[in-house]
Amino acid sequence: MIELINSETVTVPGLYRQHEVSYHGDPCPLPSLSRSIALKLVEESPRHAFTAHPRLNPQEPEEEKNDATREIGSAAHALLLRQPTEICVIDAKDYRTKKAQEERTEAQARGAIPLLTKDYATAVAMVEKARADLAFSDHAAIRALAEPDDSVIYNEVTAAWIDRCGDHWARIRLDRLSVSRDRITVIDYKTTKLSVEPMAAARAIYNNIYHFQDGFYRRGIRALFPAIDRHELKLDFLFILQEQEPPHEITVARVDPAGRLIGEKMVSTAFLLWRKCMAENHWPGYPNEIVTAEMPAYVDTRWTSREIEDPRLQGLGFDPMPFFETNPYQPKQITEPC
Repeated sequence: MIELINSETVTVPGLYRQHEVSYHGDPCPLPSLSRSIALKLVEESPRHAFTAHPRLNPQEPEEEKNDATREIGSAAHALLLRQPTEICVIDAKDYRTKKAQEERTEAQARGAIPLLTKDYATAVAMVEKARADLAFSDHAAIRALAEPDDSVIYNEVTAAWIDRCGDHWARIRLDRLSVSRDRITVIDYKTTKLSVEPMAAARAIYNNIYHFQDGFYRRGIRALFPAIDRHELKLDFLFILQEQEPPHEITVARVDPAGRLIGEKMVSTAFLLWRKCMAENHWPGYPNEIVTAEMPAYVDTRWTSREIEDPRLQGLGFDPMPFFETNPYQPKQITEPC
């Protein structure tokens, strides 16, 4: 078992209880690799990763825009995990009045989550629905969100480790880490205005590249709990996806083996790039060469369907201008027999 360290700075590998602001500022002894920076390395470029890193390129934090969807999600998150986060309920229909705006600003300044009365009711309804549904899950770590058991629970903690690839620091921020006798379970809770019907949830996981998050988090937990690689402990990663709109339906999902493999390949590439860029202090951007934009298959399918089905495209006659052939057909010369 790992002892939880209460500190706003990281000194040794482990699990830390610290404020989210400290985490995002990178509390490690040296610049560390986070999931978001790692994703920029492989999905954008090393230059994007360098620009976004709080230690490599210090910058004034941008003020977050007020977003009711995000605030409802944050409140539901705090309530479901039974966190002591203050939720400031503002008795108003909207933020058009000066009084409501001032209350929201004051709440944000002290680190509370401001919510209009109707939005607070939504968050409470979501959590009630979540606990009612999750209580019947066949997974013990999921049931424990409704009715706590004897597992060791870490909510909203930072995990920091020195990675084998280059001995560089890396870090993750966990919604929930459940440690039982034979299993460690990582739980990530996400809320959305969109549908989380099982097929839609699967598409959302891959469209939002959550399989990369799965691989990155698993790597960190394996580093801190070596018993996993000795096959003495099982490791599981579960996403809880919930709709913010009534009836607040829920889908619990995990990445399949094929997705996990791709996720781990992407994460491995990110660590290799990080090692190379840190060693050379060189952070390249996009290639300078001219690229050829490859046409996705759906473009052909969509246009062919229009050619067949759109009545406006029927009976137009013959176009006398032939298509240009970059490499025109040239028949092979017939050789005379010897």
